Amino acid sequence: MKNWFYIFIAASFLSACTEKIEVDIPENTEKLVVEGAVTSELDSSFIRLTQSVGFFDDNKPTPTIENATVTVNGVPFLHTTKGIYKPAASYLGTAGNTYNLIIAHNGKQYTSSSTLEPMFKIDTVVPVFKAAQGFLEEGYTVAYFGFDTRPQIKYTYVRFGFKGKDSINESYSDFRVLFDNKGQDPTQPVVFEIPFVRLNIGDTSLLIFRSIDQSLYRYLLALGNRGGGGPFSTPPANLPSNIKGENALGLFAAYDVVRFRTRIR
Repeated sequence: MKNWFYIFIAASFLSACTEKIEVDIPENTEKLVVEGAVTSELDSSFIRLTQSVGFFDDNKPTPTIENATVTVNGVPFLHTTKGIYKPAASYLGTAGNTYNLIIAHNGKQYTSSSTLEPMFKIDTVVPVFKAAQGFLEEGYTVAYFGFDTRPQIKYTYVRFGFKGKDSINESYSDFRVLFDNKGQDPTQPVVFEIPFVRLNIGDTSLLIFRSIDQSLYRYLLALGNRGGGGPFSTPPANLPSNIKGENALGLFAAYDVVRFRTRIR
């Protein structure tokens, strides 16, 4: 399939030229797209199956796949709605277990595997008062303390949210942190303070910790490094995938989840 792009170049203040460039864009090859997780939180595990669309079809609804056979370690995940497959109620992932995903669709098989690594122990989450600084008003941020005694190298993903004293719904900030424990002394505490956060008395902070495997770590790292179109942006590229099978991509992950709520008093 051929498409036409035009580049207008200002050669000088007095003249200009138009250069026509012919770009060959291959026809879309439909791919199975997998998004799934097994977690240590009750009834939160799922597999979502969709189908890729062409570059020039991105304004169309994403096709969902609703007739696949999905199992994780032999446990059936049944279709619920909009391409989402879930196990029976009360399903719970267990730290230390490896989970093997098998998908059968249109005579083809797709597989993936992930180990549910345990989270490191968080001892304390505390509010810390901060004076006004720069564009930040005075208020409270949140810090956590713990000891990471997991065998190296293990990976952790943290997301921050909060609920104002007058609000109903929780709000998640864009702040996320991704790190590993390489070089971490297990006898020394891990201390981290959430930056660029100012909460008020009566607010409730929410910290969500996930102990993830290397596949999800690489995926999130690549996602955070994707170019935004600026002159120093990373060139666009496909995100890493751990789905095995013909014309398939996506990510299947298992992770331990630990949540902390702290009321600012």
